[in-house]
Amino acid sequence: MMDKEYYNILILGHTTFGIRRLRIKKESFKIGVYLLAFLILSITFFFCDYIQVRKKTFLVNQLRQEAQIQESHIQLFSSKIEDLEKKLTKLKGFDKRIRTIANLEGGGKTTSFIAMGGFPSSGVQEKLDDEGEGK
Repeated sequence: MMDKEYYNILILGHTTFGIRRLRIKKESFKIGVYLLAFLILSITFFFCDYIQVRKKTFLVNQLRQEAQIQESHIQLFSSKIEDLEKKLTKLKGFDKRIRTIANLEGGGKTTSFIAMGGFPSSGVQEKLDDEGEGK
């Protein structure tokens, strides 16, 4: 009856050690198997979790790089818009000077010059050339 409560394990070693006999209680063996299964499952779970964390870290790093690229594009576009605003301001000033030279101080009003003669080329052209060289 005693053998039914134990597992006998024979360990074969070198000839000097001979055969060793290991007796383990069935309850202890079952507990050991359960603990081993739990350990294997735990290691598997942590390994899978580690892989998921690594994937997420990789994706986060990719998104950070994309965000930096987009931020640099936004800054580039912002500087281009500022340049365009400066050019538009210069063009508005130039338009105002042309209107002043041409005596068209009406601002936003547009008048048609149908059948009107042109300006003497020497006066207007010289003023425009002087304005252009001044910049």
